[in-house]
Amino acid sequence: MPEPEIAFDLTPLQNAHRYRGIGTYVRGLAVRLMQQKDVPIEFWGWHGEPSFAIEPPHRKLLLTRIPMPRYRGAWLFAQLATRRRAMKSRVKAVHVTDPEALTALPPRKLLATVYDLIPLKQGIGRRRALARAGYDSYLKGLRKADVLFAISEQTAGDIVEMLRVPASRIRIAKPGVDLPRSEPRTVRRARQYFLYLGGPNPNKNLGVLLDAMAQCTELEEELRIGGYWLPKQVAALEAQTSSAELRGRVRHIGFVPEEELTALIRDATAVIIPSLQEGFGLPVAEGLAAGALVIHSRLPVLEATSGGAALVFDPTSATALADCLRRAAHDPELQKSLRGRALEQARQITWDAAIKTTLTTYEAILRE
Repeated sequence: MPEPEIAFDLTPLQNAHRYRGIGTYVRGLAVRLMQQKDVPIEFWGWHGEPSFAIEPPHRKLLLTRIPMPRYRGAWLFAQLATRRRAMKSRVKAVHVTDPEALTALPPRKLLATVYDLIPLKQGIGRRRALARAGYDSYLKGLRKADVLFAISEQTAGDIVEMLRVPASRIRIAKPGVDLPRSEPRTVRRARQYFLYLGGPNPNKNLGVLLDAMAQCTELEEELRIGGYWLPKQVAALEAQTSSAELRGRVRHIGFVPEEELTALIRDATAVIIPSLQEGFGLPVAEGLAAGALVIHSRLPVLEATSGGAALVFDPTSATALADCLRRAAHDPELQKSLRGRALEQARQITWDAAIKTTLTTYEAILRE
């Protein structure tokens, strides 16, 4: 049985990324790479949870976890761990999926997944010198990598334009979305709600959603915000929503486990994605797969995902979003139509092309 000649980085499933879209992407890709037998792969990670059922011809290379920060300066430890795994491995190429772990591993070929370049577009504050140094290291690694997997045409275009990386070094590997295996269990909800899944990052544009909610005081829906947030971020949200128009109408519900997520999305009056910038927009795909009414900002990358099965609005206009919220709450025919189209569109969002591209790229780079 041939030994694996390429390694795949599982660490986003074992660090803070597991709560975000990066973790969802890596999980979806990794599960399918483990299922195939044509290209043997060495899966890199940490000992401990979560455990992975990795069977021949694949194998795993796991390190004992060392104390390391979750956020501040985590990239230094992640890169060190990548180099330690490389020292213990005989593979010829490494596919790094954690942005913080990307580092040169000569003489091995280096492949990396790129989710977006939003921090480069927005900039990192001067006071965050360590974070800026980490991101600069990441960009340097991207420029030197042999192959970059972009999760969308948007991200691929940004790589070419902003990093001056030749398009010939870029492969597009869009994520798929898993449809529920069975009908989600029925949950009795005490109150109708709109749902936002994500963080407080500026590109997520949560402020325009809060402004829209403030314009819709006649609606009975509350806004539920799901996602792993730091305590200080939750405190800032509570202060931001203390006005008379929003008090008691906005609630942070924390990270939602996968087994509860589909029902939570499906039961919402609407799922809202108000982003100003996105690499792909996974919550759009998740909303479609759950059969939800999806409302998202008018961005080409999001419209490519929703395929006309969603309400769209100008992300700079709270009034436009408020109109969408009212339509979602008061128009049962619209609800029925868009929920049906959502499931049809979700069936088109598969991992097939990404897996084929990934494996073809692995085979090609190992022949070099």
